[in-house]
Amino acid sequence: MPVRNVALLLCAFLHVGFCQNPARILIEGITIGPNWALSASELALLPQRTITAADHGTSVTFQGVLLTDVLGKVATPTGEKFHQTAASYYVVAEGRDGYRAVFAWAELDSTFMDKAVYVVTKRDGKPLSEDDGPFQLVVPGEKRNARWVRQLRLLRIEPNPTPYGSEQARWIGANLPELESIKVGMTRGELLKVFMGEGGISTRGWHRYVYRKCGFVKVDVEFSPAGDPSSFKESPDDRIMRISKPFLELAIMD
Repeated sequence: MPVRNVALLLCAFLHVGFCQNPARILIEGITIGPNWALSASELALLPQRTITAADHGTSVTFQGVLLTDVLGKVATPTGEKFHQTAASYYVVAEGRDGYRAVFAWAELDSTFMDKAVYVVTKRDGKPLSEDDGPFQLVVPGEKRNARWVRQLRLLRIEPNPTPYGSEQARWIGANLPELESIKVGMTRGELLKVFMGEGGISTRGWHRYVYRKCGFVKVDVEFSPAGDPSSFKESPDDRIMRISKPFLELAIMD
């Protein structure tokens, strides 16, 4: 086959391959399951927004969609399931040149705050330039555009191990059930199985106790005396009327 014909076939093949594999945004979620690769045509099916923002001092109009609508294609830390742990997730947005921007999940979750971040495809009514597009992450309202990501190619939701994965956090998580097992109505004797007395001022009706496994973890407890209420002697049968939440404090030495 003539070289010219081979070249034409190769060009045709590359053109078809390009058309069959348009630019996409890869979206990775926080749970095991399929990730998503969203094309411009699929992005157009999401609710469209018009955004006015300042780009290096110039007012610009973008067209695009909310980032949260895009992330909705995969599992996200929202709802009651994630109510206590959503703050330990973050979103990484990455461009083709490797530039990255990071957002705490609380910035994007409307149950925490009203912050709008967008994935845009048009600027002033025209498709984004090759330098910016085909997708760009836009964050209106920030004083600097440091978290605007050009040529956006990847969105990834990741867990942040720091708040809950440290050795200290694991220790607290393992011992918190025992700390919270002492309730109003229980006796002083039952309390002393988990806590012990600490030096410092106390009365029969009030005492500060320290956790037996760590002297820096403490609770304040008020009692209803058992037996002779005029006696100053503590009794194991005294009943707990109030108990504070566990708190941290340095040891008190007499």
